[in-house]
Amino acid sequence: ILHSLGNGAKKINNIILSHSHLDHIVDIPFLIDTYFSHRKKPITIYGLKETINHIKKHLFNWDIWPDFSKIYLDGENPSIIFKVLELNKEYKINSTIIKPVKNNHMEGSCGFVIKKGNNSILFTSDTYICQDLIDEINNNQSIKGVIFDVSFPSDLEELAKNSKHLTPKLLLNELKKINKDIYIFINHIKPFFKDKIINELKKYLKNYNYYVLMDGSIIDLDEINTYNIKTYFINIKDKLNELINIGYALASEKDTNKLLEKILIAAKNFTNADGGTIYIMSEDKRSLEFKVVQTDSLNIKMGGSAGEITWPPLPLYDENNKQNLKNVAAVSALKDKLINIPDVYKTDEFNFEGTKKFDANTGYRSKSMLVIPMKDHEGEIIGVLQLINKIGFDGDKIPFGISDEKIILALASQAAVAITNKKLIENLEGLLSDFIQSIAWAINEKSKYTGGHINRVAELAVMIAENINKDKTGIYKDINFSKDELKQLDIAAWMHDIGKITTPEYVVDKATKLETIFDRIELIKIKCELLKKDYEIKYLKGNLTKEEFESKLHNTNEIIKFLEKVNKGSEFLPDEDYEKIQKLKDIKIKIQNGEIPLLNEDEAYNLSIRKGTLTNEEREIINNHVKVSYNMLKRLRFPRKLKRVPIIAGSHHKKVRIKQNGEHDGYGAKEIMRLPMSIEDKILALADIFEAITASDRPYRKPNTLSQSLKILTFMAKDGELDYDLVKYFIENKIYEEYVKTNLNPEQIDEVDIKLD
Repeated sequence: ILHSLGNGAKKINNIILSHSHLDHIVDIPFLIDTYFSHRKKPITIYGLKETINHIKKHLFNWDIWPDFSKIYLDGENPSIIFKVLELNKEYKINSTIIKPVKNNHMEGSCGFVIKKGNNSILFTSDTYICQDLIDEINNNQSIKGVIFDVSFPSDLEELAKNSKHLTPKLLLNELKKINKDIYIFINHIKPFFKDKIINELKKYLKNYNYYVLMDGSIIDLDEINTYNIKTYFINIKDKLNELINIGYALASEKDTNKLLEKILIAAKNFTNADGGTIYIMSEDKRSLEFKVVQTDSLNIKMGGSAGEITWPPLPLYDENNKQNLKNVAAVSALKDKLINIPDVYKTDEFNFEGTKKFDANTGYRSKSMLVIPMKDHEGEIIGVLQLINKIGFDGDKIPFGISDEKIILALASQAAVAITNKKLIENLEGLLSDFIQSIAWAINEKSKYTGGHINRVAELAVMIAENINKDKTGIYKDINFSKDELKQLDIAAWMHDIGKITTPEYVVDKATKLETIFDRIELIKIKCELLKKDYEIKYLKGNLTKEEFESKLHNTNEIIKFLEKVNKGSEFLPDEDYEKIQKLKDIKIKIQNGEIPLLNEDEAYNLSIRKGTLTNEEREIINNHVKVSYNMLKRLRFPRKLKRVPIIAGSHHKKVRIKQNGEHDGYGAKEIMRLPMSIEDKILALADIFEAITASDRPYRKPNTLSQSLKILTFMAKDGELDYDLVKYFIENKIYEEYVKTNLNPEQIDEVDIKLD
């Protein structure tokens, strides 16, 4: 079961056993075990009393295998249910009726009459010569076919007798006892004797219509009475395999036009049709658009890979909004109807004037037609598949049969899924792209330089990855980023600073040490002006000499200049400046209700920042955006090909060096700091740093020159902050050159003479 059906086996709800030999029951435990977590209802196992008893005693006995009849799926339903059958009594399972009939094998063995509608087929199961089976065939008029057990070649007749199986010669003797025409199916051929038995069947059954069943063979009870066995069952396994392969091909095809072409070619091959058309529903659902048209005998190929079709769409409604019920494809779409026409010249139901005109102009003769609507997962019509002129074995144009309808319905279903999936993927990718652009726009509205930073980091990251793809002999010769991997890196780069949405604006754009909503240096200037006024009052009252007054004014002006310089944060703050700031806290300014310090604790704390404009707390807020970015992104259901976007984006502040606790140094969400850095992580970290140190739009510092920036990269690589090999590759291969041309000011681009050991 598992070998033949694969994942389709998990849909099995009923198992009918003819007897309890191991080869007939061995799959049952594995079937239950493999798909236990997928099941919602029990598997019902049918068999004669002896068979059920054997299974309970020797298989599901807690020694060989757990007793799944006592293991429940959901607290209410057991995994399996046993149902005992009686010989010659009919049992209905869904729309099928089964009847156990006596055969000649082991104790508790039987065959089954399987009936659906007016047709039955007899499955003899493993059996030797058995008159009871012959009587059932002769007396039961609904039986149209019999599946016979032929296990051994005729020269092993004694072995066949002892093990109770048939040989081709014994089967011939059994067939002579049957008094009516039936379809004959051969089953249970021992693999070791396969070629020998098939050759003997050709010899002994040369006057009979028979078919050797294989894994994947299908017997359709609806058609067994109307189709010749040699035409209906020919290559059924190949067709099923082809249908499966087409499913794989459709699922993997990324070009919509080629996808539609593959669908039509497969449909023509399955039905041996001379031509066909695929229509796709228009966006407004008022017309069918021609997408692929082919007629092999006329060598007509339009659409698909052959180019665009210029034919106008087929209207579904007229100018009065009435349905177009004269065109066969339109009716199929409007009424969700399969239409099978044996001869288009002999029907008045539809208007085939256009078809007849085409025939007159080309000498063609349109005859049989099969039209099938294609529906998506919600039951909406997304298109129509139309086939024309099925070609018979003698080359004549013949009607499409029921089997053609069924297999094209299956193909149409696969095709609709593939088309819908392609459209859904395109829409989802479009939505994701729009979402990314929307977030980038929002960040840009909040912080102009952050928006520019994101754009440039994405550009540089992809540029580095594409250059690595070109490395055929160097350190990265074995790395080749696929199209999807490049897209994943690009998205991660676009999203790496998404967490800054939650970062306060005054921190993101803090241009000076005292900036919050506004630059508080202006408040300090006002306080200095108040201090000057205080000195002036003292001077006017005679408490200060002119020289003392002028000296204090000068000193106050120098304080303002000093604080304005320190506030910019463009230079490292030396110890003497730090001490000077602390002393300025002691200067008091008189106001109406008392006095205030020239510098309060918070102002002094901010001005005392050694490097840059951010306090430790503000830097922590800034760095926290990495965690926020990761936590935001991991909540998005990225497709499998983009599943590492959150990790790549969340790793851009990780450093290559490892701390004693096994985590990467730097900043990031706890759960990813222990993860090894992938090449994509390292690329984004490098791109983020290089953009930051070369950017000319930062409000809090001057941009570095190119040579200065590359020196900084080398220091960071040697210190374990960036990946050494990647930085070396970046510098030695001058990957930066294309980037700096468009993103650095001319005065920043200077001579570079840097090498890493």
